[in-house]
Amino acid sequence: MRQALHLILFIVVAAIVGCTGKNAQESKGNGREPLPSDTVYTQQAAMAVYGYQPERALQIIDSAVIVGNLSEVRAEVERARIYSKTQIKARMDSVLGGPKGTSLDSGRVIGERVLGHDSLKQDLNLRQQLLEVLVYTARMQQDTLKWMQRSRELIDVCHREGVETEALRTEAELGAARCYDGQAEQGMATLDSVIAVLGTMPEFKFNELDAFIIVSKRKIGVLSSTGRYVETLPLARRIIERLEDYEAHPDQYADDSKRVPADSASRASYINFYRTQAQGYISAAYTALGQHSSMTEAYLQIERSVTEATARDHIARYNALEQRMQRQEAEARAEREQARADRNLLIAFGTGILLLLAVTAQLVYWRQKRIINRKNRVLVKQMKQIDSLTTVQESATEDDALYNHLRDVILAEQLYLNPQFGRQAIIEKFQLSKERIGAVFSQGSDHSSLTDFVNNCRLDHARQLLTNPQLSIDEVAQQSGFGTRQTFSRNFVRRFGLTPTEYRSQLSATAE
Repeated sequence: MRQALHLILFIVVAAIVGCTGKNAQESKGNGREPLPSDTVYTQQAAMAVYGYQPERALQIIDSAVIVGNLSEVRAEVERARIYSKTQIKARMDSVLGGPKGTSLDSGRVIGERVLGHDSLKQDLNLRQQLLEVLVYTARMQQDTLKWMQRSRELIDVCHREGVETEALRTEAELGAARCYDGQAEQGMATLDSVIAVLGTMPEFKFNELDAFIIVSKRKIGVLSSTGRYVETLPLARRIIERLEDYEAHPDQYADDSKRVPADSASRASYINFYRTQAQGYISAAYTALGQHSSMTEAYLQIERSVTEATARDHIARYNALEQRMQRQEAEARAEREQARADRNLLIAFGTGILLLLAVTAQLVYWRQKRIINRKNRVLVKQMKQIDSLTTVQESATEDDALYNHLRDVILAEQLYLNPQFGRQAIIEKFQLSKERIGAVFSQGSDHSSLTDFVNNCRLDHARQLLTNPQLSIDEVAQQSGFGTRQTFSRNFVRRFGLTPTEYRSQLSATAE
């Protein structure tokens, strides 16, 4: 009888746990296990707040490393960026317990330490980002020698990556540093050369616009430091003219630059920020030249820009309030659904009690069958062990065969040329699970993953296209299935040790 009571208690507990467990899984989203990417601890989240919440950004970076969203090397690069480029350096200096400039020192130390890491020798894009931080830090610390040294290194990396506009931007940094280092003639010639090249580029997109503004600002800074205010006026006005054209025709400037504003509000803030700076340069020039009427007009333009920015801020706050009300309504609906789920749980529990009464009537019969069932379970367990060994052997053979089939279809139909081709496309075309696809490519092939296989197919196709001199590198990237030239160049260098341009040059030299 005691055993019967134990069995009843076990069934009651199992019923309760089963109901609550199911309800909890449904609240997580169809029983799916949480993934690291489900968290808010990502690089994007940290970079969205680091300007005015550096402490929060550092916490997000640390948590991203813990949950596996970020490598330690990448995290160090982002920490250097946060320390160096936060807009509230004074507060960051206080947090670090040091005098003015402590945050810049911390960013420089972290950046220089990680610069020698082996992974940055292969990942040129990450190395470029780190060098951009170090160039900025050296400029802010007025360390002219370091400014020039890091600028030269960054120019070399940009050329190796094939991002010429970024190289021009850094050429301007080098030119400005030379001016402040006493090489005024050589430095000014570099700044003028970069401005001229940017002005004559066949495609003047957002990346070129942003580079032109930064280069013009560097030249204006050099001219102002030497009292050549008259020469700053045309540069400042050209900045305003370019911004007005961008404001009127934003679609004509669209590109895949990492700096391009994400939406119309960000675009308006970008235009207002640099327009206000340019108007400030004009005002400062007229003040220094004693032309007070023009100075008054410049001040009025600045005031109008500030008024427009304030209006946009009020609109943004209204939208945020509206979104908060929508979230509150969603939470109220969730509470009602939870109450309904609790009621269903009570009904299920009552049903379970009724089932227990029926189970009790079978206890005598189960007791007589217990010994036989125990022997049967041992036998079934032994049979399952034998079946599992056979299944493992058969699975390895099936992985090889399935991989060969998938490979032949993908190559024959050139599915990899579609930039959107990936795991989901295979799932839909071949009706396979994502786990099965992962096993096929990691265990049934020489590739570490499906992504590795697809990239190799695209790179092999790209090598064939590079033999055609009529195709540009951008066209080769697009026709090979890569979304952008930067992604294509990075993968090409990782596999072949050469940029696409260098590879094509070698082909030409061999042909000659």
